[in-house]
Amino acid sequence: MKFAASAPAKAILFGEHSVNRGQSALAVSVGLRARCTIEESGADGLTLEGGNEHQSTTRAALAELAARVDAWRTTQNYEELRTLARADYFAPAKYILAHALPDAPAGGLQIEWHSDIPSAGGLGSGAASFVALACALAAMRGARDGGISADRDAIGKLAYLGDVIAHGGVASALDTQTSLRGGAIEYTQEHWGRPVPANGGLCIVIGNTRKRGLTSEVNAGVRAWLARDETRMAYFQMIGTLSTAARAPLAAGDWRTLGSLMNLNQLVLERIGVSTPQLEDLNRAALSAGAFGAKLSGSGGGGIMLALASSETSDAVAHAITRAGGEAFSPPVCVAGAMTL
Repeated sequence: MKFAASAPAKAILFGEHSVNRGQSALAVSVGLRARCTIEESGADGLTLEGGNEHQSTTRAALAELAARVDAWRTTQNYEELRTLARADYFAPAKYILAHALPDAPAGGLQIEWHSDIPSAGGLGSGAASFVALACALAAMRGARDGGISADRDAIGKLAYLGDVIAHGGVASALDTQTSLRGGAIEYTQEHWGRPVPANGGLCIVIGNTRKRGLTSEVNAGVRAWLARDETRMAYFQMIGTLSTAARAPLAAGDWRTLGSLMNLNQLVLERIGVSTPQLEDLNRAALSAGAFGAKLSGSGGGGIMLALASSETSDAVAHAITRAGGEAFSPPVCVAGAMTL
């Protein structure tokens, strides 16, 4: 039997890095999708294919990997987790599988991913692939159990395990929850993804620097920066305040206010040290072309920025981003979340 699911990309409007430190964040789903297919096979073992990578493994090897990761998480050995993420492209997916397969039927599995989402670009390509995998696993379990599959909360918790490794041991579930639920969500550590209203006129132009930003490495740098001076926690609290303040203009379509809050968020992210000159060039280009606001989105260190535009200015903003050296695109936002296929 074959089981398939898809999940969308995400864009963080407010809350990068502060969400890992107890602050709220706002994010929207984006109309680019990752797809995962699981096919049962007669052969033993598992084959994983996606992102131009191919790997074979066994259930015993997955259990051994999970035991190592669980020990590192317990001791907060983030360096080992980052090393694993760098060395093994499929490590996050294998950690998910290790937790899911005890409930799966015996036998071999062929698992394959296809994605429209740029890798390591700030749009949650990994999170979308983890959510798609978790949904396909739930569909497989449901077929075995007579149609009873895991609920969305259980799927979200399973998908989150992938981001734990991909983000180097410290991760919120913001990315996976946005991909799972779709639409616009507010995320806190207490509430994993509450839907919030977003005005239908929301128009975002995404600028891709084409420079890969490795979340695990950027996160490690932010932890070290904060450890050198604990008073710097105030910067993360500022971002949380901006995120909370952004809910009302997002719902009302007050784009000037929302854009001003985005610009302030960008200034704080620059101070934290996760922006880059190229991201800032794209931000300035977008603002000069009429964007209401512009900021990096995701962990930073490369990746993407977001420009808040209008239907009248979006083309000019996109052209300005392109002239500044970025790749510009305007996919739909607040799209449907994860679904089986």
